[in-house]
Amino acid sequence: MSQEKPKLNLEDHFSFACHRGLDCYTSCCRDVNIFLTPNDVLRLKKAMGLTSTEFLHKYTDLVVVPGRHLPLVQLRMDEENNKRCFFVRSHGCLYYADRPWACRMFPLDERPDGGFTVVADPKKCHGLIKGDDWQVKEWLKDQGATQSKEADGSYDGLAGHHLMKNLDITNDQILNMIVTALWDVDGFRKMVLNSSFLDKFELEPERIDAIKTDDTAMMDLGYDWVRFGLLGQKTLKLKDQDQQAAGGN
Repeated sequence: MSQEKPKLNLEDHFSFACHRGLDCYTSCCRDVNIFLTPNDVLRLKKAMGLTSTEFLHKYTDLVVVPGRHLPLVQLRMDEENNKRCFFVRSHGCLYYADRPWACRMFPLDERPDGGFTVVADPKKCHGLIKGDDWQVKEWLKDQGATQSKEADGSYDGLAGHHLMKNLDITNDQILNMIVTALWDVDGFRKMVLNSSFLDKFELEPERIDAIKTDDTAMMDLGYDWVRFGLLGQKTLKLKDQDQQAAGGN
């Protein structure tokens, strides 16, 4: 029986380094499950000069886990290149400054019961043996994981909401709409501006102007829409029926 890895708290220390001098360099970027938060997609698509729709289609897969309330968006590995991440070269990551939260966390991961665990295997990750001393909280700050986590606060809040536990979303259309609203800001923008959405919901003129060009504002609207539709929260206000009828004429 494998021994459970020790739990680390913010004040605890661990040893780690990652650089080209290690013969395992970039091996952790191969055949690995990296789940992307909405903010991860937003940063990467901007860095690559793609729309979020293009990025999702080319570089991700949708994963539905039984019993989990929200779908997951997983970074696709390059099957023709030994299942290596599409963005990794011998010298490192092409988009290191905009890497996903999971990559920023490595070699740590969050534990379901709180705290952290070193998830890397020292037999494969030599940086655990030949590394520097790090305090957990300093590592998270240095790697931008703390800032990234704060930016994904809306996602964590939605995924962890107690009402989500009662939902069993299996309808493909609903799943795709959730992905569009949360991860595909450009696709959701097209849907909002080219459908009857603005005829149905009452949005301030300033907010309508903002979502036309501001991805963060568009993402915020996506969260409000999902919370309105899935959880019944009053995050959006419907126009009254007379206004909707007049808007449709």
